[in-house]
Amino acid sequence: MNMSTFVAAAAHDMKNSVSVIAAYLEDALQQLATKDTEPPSGAALSTCQALYETQRVNGNLVQLMAIYKLEEGMYPFEPAQIQLDEFARELLDRVRPLARLKGLTLQLEAEPDVQDWVFDHDLIGSVLTQALFGAVRYAGQTVRLSFSVDQEQLEIEVADDGEGFPEFMLAQGFPARQGIDVHTGSTGLGLFFARLAAGLHRRRDVTGGTRLCNGGDLGGGRFTLVLP
Repeated sequence: MNMSTFVAAAAHDMKNSVSVIAAYLEDALQQLATKDTEPPSGAALSTCQALYETQRVNGNLVQLMAIYKLEEGMYPFEPAQIQLDEFARELLDRVRPLARLKGLTLQLEAEPDVQDWVFDHDLIGSVLTQALFGAVRYAGQTVRLSFSVDQEQLEIEVADDGEGFPEFMLAQGFPARQGIDVHTGSTGLGLFFARLAAGLHRRRDVTGGTRLCNGGDLGGGRFTLVLP
């Protein structure tokens, strides 16, 4: 067994354990939400932070395994017709317990004539779930998930009203695989995976892409995934 195969197998094993921990934390949050005070107690806030970190690690492990399978030609890339309203509800339900405890408003905006699109549900779902968890972590009051069409391409944006992405992330953009940045400690895994997942989606000569910026009407970070 070579090292990459060993790491992939270990990541799979760790992901199973982390998923169990996340399930326990979600259950604890639900119990705290029914009897907690306003503002939330220290126990509730600590559980909230623990769940965020657990979900972040779980997402990273899922993405590591997907990258390994893609590079080995083993990933079952399966674009299909996806109902966007159901997809949006599924994404927002993943972060709703954290958002509720933090007192955040989750907004959904979608053009009424855009009902479905073709993409790989698991790949794109993984990218957007991680983006939403990040937005919930750093938002002040509002997180928005929006769907729109521009020049026959679907644009899915996750935006928040926090302080926005740091300058080093905006300058770095969506990196190629590069290891650990010695100045920031960042691996760039999430951004690398987002670019990889988007780029697998092609229609004729158009390829999917990603954008990262600050601003807009909410004033915070804006992550956009573009699908042909």
